[in-house]
Amino acid sequence: MERVIIAHHHEITLKGENRGFFERQLQQNIRRSLGDFLPATSIGGGYGRSIIYLPSRGDEKRILERMTRIFGLANVGIGYKIPQDIQTFCEIAESLLLDRKFETLKVDTRRPDKRFPYSSMEVNRQVGEYLCNRFGVRANLSHPDETIFIELVDGVAYIYRTRLAGLGGLPVGVSGKLVALLSAGFDSPVASWMMMRRGAIIHGVHFHSMPYTGVASVDQVRQLARVLAQYQMRMKLYLVPFADVQQEIVLHSPPPLRIVLYRRMMLRIAESIAVREKAEGLVTGESVGQVASQTLRNIRVIDEAATFPILRPLSGTDKEEIIALARKIGTHDISREPYDDCCSFLAPRNPETKADIHLVRQAEGLFDIPAILAKAIDQLRVEEFFLSPASQTELAE
Repeated sequence: MERVIIAHHHEITLKGENRGFFERQLQQNIRRSLGDFLPATSIGGGYGRSIIYLPSRGDEKRILERMTRIFGLANVGIGYKIPQDIQTFCEIAESLLLDRKFETLKVDTRRPDKRFPYSSMEVNRQVGEYLCNRFGVRANLSHPDETIFIELVDGVAYIYRTRLAGLGGLPVGVSGKLVALLSAGFDSPVASWMMMRRGAIIHGVHFHSMPYTGVASVDQVRQLARVLAQYQMRMKLYLVPFADVQQEIVLHSPPPLRIVLYRRMMLRIAESIAVREKAEGLVTGESVGQVASQTLRNIRVIDEAATFPILRPLSGTDKEEIIALARKIGTHDISREPYDDCCSFLAPRNPETKADIHLVRQAEGLFDIPAILAKAIDQLRVEEFFLSPASQTELAE
């Protein structure tokens, strides 16, 4: 009998001929995520599930926490690898329920290994009857107080009592790279997380107006990058000084267009970083209609400055939905702290909500855009954040 974690794969089980590619990436992510707890040889996989063999003494709680932050997993359970034997199922299930207080239970058996002579229903019946008699409880198949899970796979069985929900989605790395415009607010970290969940590696770019604004926004974004790195093991953060760009725009453009012009310049700089990172596109935290720059007309005008696709996973969400997801992923308490956003520096009183593309192009005709971009890129700084020292070492190799 061996102590194991059983992790079921999420939507990659629906993939066709490419399924092996997705499962290999998921296994690699699990090994990297658990590298400071377990050797790679302790982590195996099968069709639709990953099996992690635990040491006799180990930090199971922290391992489970790591597992529940790995995209691509539907759920995670901790239990035992045992022989395929009904009596053994009964005995181990009984040990799992000792010291538990419950009135109803359910046995849930999956039988991919059809060589086992009993059907799933027969295993459920025999083990369930034994447990009900042993503990003086009754069966409830709809809303049981306790559930025993049994899986019959490749000549062995896995048995466990509870499942922790996984994050689902696709393994990080299967969809290429994206560069996210990352602020200290609620929206952009959530948008970045959502694209990680679709299998993308995210690197952030933060525009700041220091020394004219405080350092709070930069420090908060660093904290956010540390949180986001827990989901993809490594994250680069590009810090771009933007005050000189803003002053150039203020000197040569009408005030109502400033925000649109700021955003267009940000996209150009972010696109340069995306080229450097060999990324496939950009990500923003914009939600349609939330602020002046996020009207449909302004989004269209802003997008015209870029050639890369711009993904807006929050475009149809409202603020309450975004804040709820920020709580779930661990960025809420950081983002709620006050900070100076770079767009608030030299912001107009009445920003344009329906920018005219011709007037925008006319205003930009007064700028030396290549020189502005080159200066911003030359002045940027890059910082990296890692899941753990172990992942830092492995990814560096």
